[in-house]
Amino acid sequence: MLPNEYQNSHVQGDSAHSQNKTNIEAFRPRLLFCPLFAWNAITGGKFISIFLQDLSPNFSEGIIGLTLSIQYAVVAVLAGWGGRLADMEESQAILWGSGRLKVMCWGVLIGTLAFLGHGLPQMVRLDDTLPDADVTSRRKLEAVDDNTIFPWHLELAWHITMRILWAVAFVLTAPAMDGLALAHLDAIDGASQLDFGKERMYGAIWWGLGSLAAGIGIDYCGFGFLYGMAVVFAFLVYFAVCVYLWGVYRDTTGSFSLRALEFDDDSFTNSHATVEKIGTKDLFLMLCPSCYGSALILFVFTFSIGLAIVDNLAFIFFQWLGSSNSMDGWTVVFTVILELPLFYSSPMLLKRHGPGKLLLIAGTAYVIRVIGYTVIPEGKMWIILILEILHGISYACSKTGSVEYIARATPKGYDASAQGLLFAIRFFGVVVGLAAGGWTQENFGGRVMYFTSGCLVFVGMVILSLAELCRDQKNNESHAKEKPDYQESSSLLEKSESACSSASGFADKSTETWVRNLKYDSLNKYVKDW
Repeated sequence: MLPNEYQNSHVQGDSAHSQNKTNIEAFRPRLLFCPLFAWNAITGGKFISIFLQDLSPNFSEGIIGLTLSIQYAVVAVLAGWGGRLADMEESQAILWGSGRLKVMCWGVLIGTLAFLGHGLPQMVRLDDTLPDADVTSRRKLEAVDDNTIFPWHLELAWHITMRILWAVAFVLTAPAMDGLALAHLDAIDGASQLDFGKERMYGAIWWGLGSLAAGIGIDYCGFGFLYGMAVVFAFLVYFAVCVYLWGVYRDTTGSFSLRALEFDDDSFTNSHATVEKIGTKDLFLMLCPSCYGSALILFVFTFSIGLAIVDNLAFIFFQWLGSSNSMDGWTVVFTVILELPLFYSSPMLLKRHGPGKLLLIAGTAYVIRVIGYTVIPEGKMWIILILEILHGISYACSKTGSVEYIARATPKGYDASAQGLLFAIRFFGVVVGLAAGGWTQENFGGRVMYFTSGCLVFVGMVILSLAELCRDQKNNESHAKEKPDYQESSSLLEKSESACSSASGFADKSTETWVRNLKYDSLNKYVKDW
């Protein structure tokens, strides 16, 4: 814990600087999204399926689907724990944001070591003194023969273990990063959690660039190129974390310096207790308190089943169509073409359509895309590039809509915990999608797999559409039952949740409207902050 002299001088310095010169603002979360998503594209992106195939010919489509489903099963089980751990560490941190970033950094370290661990079996069984051609031939022979120095069942167990470790890393990084971004946007002036998509947009850019670099590097240098890329981007993540925390430390707007004042009284102990006050079960029930909420969560689950098949098994299907690794990298670039403008305009889209309708838009784009996969002839990869543009619509709208819905239903201080539950729901769908999708692709082909996933997502869309219609009908009925004119004057006063807002415990309705426009989520959160 920092001494009181530092805390007082830092806060006093902030007020003095704000009077004498322009305030210095902290760096936005986009600084962290950039290298983190590039690292994620290398260690856990779309190239993982063909990366595993290159490690051993025994990695069939079904085994790859099973391996990845085990990986994401760990994510689904531990995602809520990862978000809660990030919030607990943040409640004990002195410098704003350092708690969540501490958890994220540990995740990057574990994930990098796990990805590098995939190369260990090759190092054990290969003789580097042989020519390259002989090494390749020997590797294929040894991979098929169970009586070698590194049997296949041990190698499979090793690679599955590495993917499980990577899953633990993802559990630590993703909810912590999303929770940090939401908390940052909620703390600063001139922004709200509605702007999450604008920050996430920069991650999409670096995801595409990292995937393109990976594809080109694999064609020229082989899959070993990915090992070096993983280490480089991991160091870039740590560098970005240092720069971000330095920006928070030197911030003079007061958005983050108030954090230090909490440690002068008993609120530090209370804040730590608050994180454990609401259990995971109660937090989950807050996310689906009605039929509409349940329908929305169900759609997120079914959509995740379909999206997992595209994100993890598409490159195997593309190779069957005649694609190269460079072309695979370009398909990822095309997926982010529409992600960028949609993430940037996400505040306007959320205000106009709401989370539910954005999810329906995402489902429509997905169904059109995968049905298109089923009719593309071999050798026509240029058609795939056109269809991949639809991924930007499906991913951006689904990510923005689901994150916003969870943020609206989440009490303050539980940002990462709630996002962790969202990751758990998603990745339970991912597990089902990969297990069933890998088996279907191996036994019936990719076209049958994509047609089935499109039908499943369509069923989820129908259920959510019915819930949206019922919800809109109820809203229209409530608007029709407006108060008579003689009651309008009495409605100008609204009961406030805070006695501090006025001596009588009431606040003017125009003030309430102004607060709601300033802070999107709820009047309760903002009035209590006063």
